[in-house]
Parts: sequence; C-alpha cells; structure tokens
Amino acid sequence: MKHFLKTVACSSLLLGGAQTLAARPESPAVIAKHLLSECMSKRMSADRSVSYNDAMRACKQRSQPPKDLAAINPIESATKGP
Repeated sequence: MKHFLKTVACSSLLLGGAQTLAARPESPAVIAKHLLSECMSKRMSADRSVSYNDAMRACKQRSQPPKDLAAINPIESATKGP
C-alpha cells in the first residue's frame, strides 16, 4: 500500500511539473481580459442590481490610468506657466 501511494505521489509530481514547464506565459492582452472578467464578476456579485454593461464600463474606467490634463487641453496648460 505504501509503495502504491509513493508511486501515485511521484507520478503526480512529474505530471504537474511537466505541465507547468509546457505552459506558455500569458500575453498582456490575456491578462488584462482576465482581470476585467474578475473585476466584473466581483462587482456584479457584490451588487445584484448592476448590469453586465455597467460593470464593464466601471471596470474599464478603473483599469485605465488617469488622463493628463495637459494632454486634453494643451492651450490652458501653456498659458498657466510656472
């Protein structure tokens, strides 16, 4: 019985190790999509009245970096000088 358990444990370690070596690293697009999906599911489970589209909009806004005001309106930033 002990021999059987050792065999099963060793084979599972070997197969698990081979699986992680063969796995390709995920691209940034795949990671971003996965994070968006997680965010949406958390929002929708926390508040059942939030729609799928509202959760997607909120999560996309949250994941984007804040926009620089100088890039939005360069004329105002140029006139305000130091």
